[in-house]
Amino acid sequence: MRPKVFLDTNVLLDCIVKGRDHSAASIKVLDFVRSHLLEAVVTTQSIVDMAYVDRSNPSHDGFNNFVSWMLGHLNVEQINSFDIKEALFADGSDFEDNAQIAHAATSACNFFITSDKALLKKSVPGMECLSPEAFVERMTAR
Repeated sequence: MRPKVFLDTNVLLDCIVKGRDHSAASIKVLDFVRSHLLEAVVTTQSIVDMAYVDRSNPSHDGFNNFVSWMLGHLNVEQINSFDIKEALFADGSDFEDNAQIAHAATSACNFFITSDKALLKKSVPGMECLSPEAFVERMTAR
């Protein structure tokens, strides 16, 4: 069975914003998706957040092409009311992170891939939080 991963917004941003620290590993994670070695989930919230960050790119060509690719290769899902309720009562003060984690759990993901240092320290029942680099290392060791 293929691992099912949740890709945090920062992993997606690594793939479209030049000069980010985790770009090579994040792109490799998407290569695993393209090769059908894993199933990946992202939320519509991440796409909206990516558009906001990418607003400095006047053409949006890279963004539009990337989102089109995502729609064909990733499970793009909406954060639902159950996820929102879970986020309201979760530990930690970052509501957006809590909602993403709640949705990853709802989607039965095995891994939460993020470069957010605070999230990497978080314990999530049934799901392991890993950096893009640690996940690539895990996949290549198989």
